[in-house]
Amino acid sequence: MNEKENLYKEIDLLIERIDNYKNEPNFSIEKNRRQNKIVSDFKNDNEILKTFAYLIAYSQNANSELVEQILKSGNYDKAFENFEIDKVAKLNPCDIADNSWESIKGIRQQGKLFHIVTLARKIKAIGSFYKLLNNINIPKEIKTEDDIANFWNGFDILLKTLKENKIPFFQSTTSLLHFLLDSGYDCVKPDLVVMKVAKKLKFVEEEIGDKNFRKAVRVIQEYSLKRNVRPTIIDFYFLIDEAQRGAKKYVKEEFYKRNK
Repeated sequence: MNEKENLYKEIDLLIERIDNYKNEPNFSIEKNRRQNKIVSDFKNDNEILKTFAYLIAYSQNANSELVEQILKSGNYDKAFENFEIDKVAKLNPCDIADNSWESIKGIRQQGKLFHIVTLARKIKAIGSFYKLLNNINIPKEIKTEDDIANFWNGFDILLKTLKENKIPFFQSTTSLLHFLLDSGYDCVKPDLVVMKVAKKLKFVEEEIGDKNFRKAVRVIQEYSLKRNVRPTIIDFYFLIDEAQRGAKKYVKEEFYKRNK
């Protein structure tokens, strides 16, 4: 058995262990949601702004459960004028902080307010930004090894475009992969939790660094192709394995007590 097959077997065992502690029906509901999410074209720049703003809310180690509650409450949308880009572009981040911070402070950092307003102004200045994103040359599904290569070629082109247009917050590998994952593309977000599992399974050398982020995602894509499962499902299992706050509820408490 070669090194890659050994790694795949380790991932198989991780999945098998978690499956023994599934907390139903929540586990299957979330797994099916991930499985069935497909790439759809964006309809306008308001939709793009809202998508980006929601991802910003979850970023920088914010408590995922708290963020989820805030987004469901509607307070976040209200603070940003329901993400109508013309209105958001005119907002003052300091006013948002004064008027709405108490109800959305679970996003953790007030600097995010500035990022979102700046983002709105940038997107508005570019005009029809949604068309640019709809035309990115990234495979909507990964079905072959060539699709994986094409994914990363398209990814680098998109990343370059975002940098050239000075789009705030989405000029890094991690944040852009988060956007693509959320949009239904076959990838994962290499956040701290996922990277801890990747290092534990020894397919990256360190938990940080662009080289390691890319390698982690690519290995998961290759495994997913081999096992005929979507990368977002592997992401789900990794988040559970490393006890991400928002993922712990999908398994029984005994899963985390078994090695104590």
